Amino acid sequence: MPLHFDVALLHAPSVYDFRNLRRVHYGPISDVIPSRPVFDMYPVGFIHIASYLEKRGVKTGIFNIAARMLNEPGLDVPKLIKGIKAALYAVDIHWLVHAHGAVEVAKLVKEVHGAPVAVGGFSATYYWREILEKYPFIDFVVLGDTTEPVMYQLLHAVEGGDRERLYEIPNLAFRDGDKIVNTGIRYVPQELDDLKPDYTAVARAMIRSGIRNSLPWSTFFKHPIAAVISYKGCPLNCLACGGSNYTYRAVFGRGGLGRKSPRTLVEEFREITDWLKVPVFFVGDLQYLGRRYLEEFTELLRREKPSVELIFEFFTPPPREVLSLYRRAGDVVYLQISPESHDEDIRKHYGRPYDNSSLLKFVKSAAELRFERVDLYFMVGLPMQTPENVKGLGDFFLELAKHGGGALNAFIAPLAPFVDPGSPAFHNPSKYGYVLLAKSFEEHRRLLLAERWYMMLNYETTTMTRSQIAEATYNAVESLAKAKYAAGVIDDKYLDAILETVKNARNGVPPAGLNSKETVREEELYPKKFWISYLTPRSVAEIIRYSLGRFT
Repeated sequence: MPLHFDVALLHAPSVYDFRNLRRVHYGPISDVIPSRPVFDMYPVGFIHIASYLEKRGVKTGIFNIAARMLNEPGLDVPKLIKGIKAALYAVDIHWLVHAHGAVEVAKLVKEVHGAPVAVGGFSATYYWREILEKYPFIDFVVLGDTTEPVMYQLLHAVEGGDRERLYEIPNLAFRDGDKIVNTGIRYVPQELDDLKPDYTAVARAMIRSGIRNSLPWSTFFKHPIAAVISYKGCPLNCLACGGSNYTYRAVFGRGGLGRKSPRTLVEEFREITDWLKVPVFFVGDLQYLGRRYLEEFTELLRREKPSVELIFEFFTPPPREVLSLYRRAGDVVYLQISPESHDEDIRKHYGRPYDNSSLLKFVKSAAELRFERVDLYFMVGLPMQTPENVKGLGDFFLELAKHGGGALNAFIAPLAPFVDPGSPAFHNPSKYGYVLLAKSFEEHRRLLLAERWYMMLNYETTTMTRSQIAEATYNAVESLAKAKYAAGVIDDKYLDAILETVKNARNGVPPAGLNSKETVREEELYPKKFWISYLTPRSVAEIIRYSLGRFT
């Protein structure tokens, strides 16, 4: 029986159809994120768009095609799409890793339904002209970092058949006959409180779409995490990041941070945990919103008496007094920071402006304040790195672990698969120590079909080729794993498993399939409980109500 919607939001795997690929080696490209190597996690923008539209009476569907393909290997995707009826279909091309799959799904939608198809996201914004020139089955590109009202206006223009109205909609690119039109990124809100998701509306959209269709990623019920976007924009300029300050200004028209108030963040947290008792990750370093903001936010959050894990990230190490505020926010608080490299010269060149002594002070303070977890994230594929110097990561972690109080952990992954379009390094690679191997959207689509993970990379550095980046990645993994074992973070069986996996990968016998991380266990990355413990009386009641046919 077809499902009928006004707008259907579709998330594609990175490659369509990955099930028919003769992939030799996916590697560790998604080891430190919830997604599988086909990047099956849809962007949090789906939640915001669904909320905005549903609150205005627009029946919205969320369909994570990538997750369903993973969970149901025999899924007939054309049949699934045929059963989704909508006035407007929207496919995300947020990160460039979806360049292949998103285009193929858009093409399939057009073939099956002949209906209007829109794409949006950071990468779609960057490549809007090429997308409209090369892919006639894509009708619209929604531009910028905030698209909720744009989608609402676009739907009404499409339903009314009013092409002239398209010219009045901001943040939109489209074809009008032989002409390609860009109305300009004119909607860049600075205050985001009014765009806070209404999770009752989101739940309505997800349940109506079918839970197995609308899962945020394929293993959500195994390791669920909810995200709260604290602000849009970024104060830093990490070289390869498509969400850097440079990119926000040059590509998305955002001159400063767009923010939610402390009260709005806490309201969003309350709504999420009213539906699901899952860990909540506050995205973005709140230090950049100011000390008063932090004080108000952490006090309001403390009053909620959180019963779930709280996760906060830092772009630079916070002082002890700031950590004290976070410590009071909840009973179980996790901290994350990404030094990127143990070499502070490499770190600073990449865009993380702090030294190792600052990082050590942070680790010491976090231990003294008894935070439950402190996770460090490192990366391979940075300028000035070599296969040899990354081996120093293990000794660096052991030095930090002496002061980490047992809560410290660390993870390493390659910068994969792409230096982001629009990033400082993408625009001026030679200045920053990169060599780009692909520039156009279509070139990146072809890279995604490579049989070995490191041949997907759209870059080399002036000190490493792609194969050397792979070698360096495994060198760093071995160094860190041995250090974590010495520090008591992992046991001997875990260490042996990692070393065996690395050995096999180097010998051309990598793990088969998509069901596991290559260099880390998911249980080490994320909190784990029995899935039914995540449900709340409200979520159970709504699912039952829908099942009985009373959900409208």
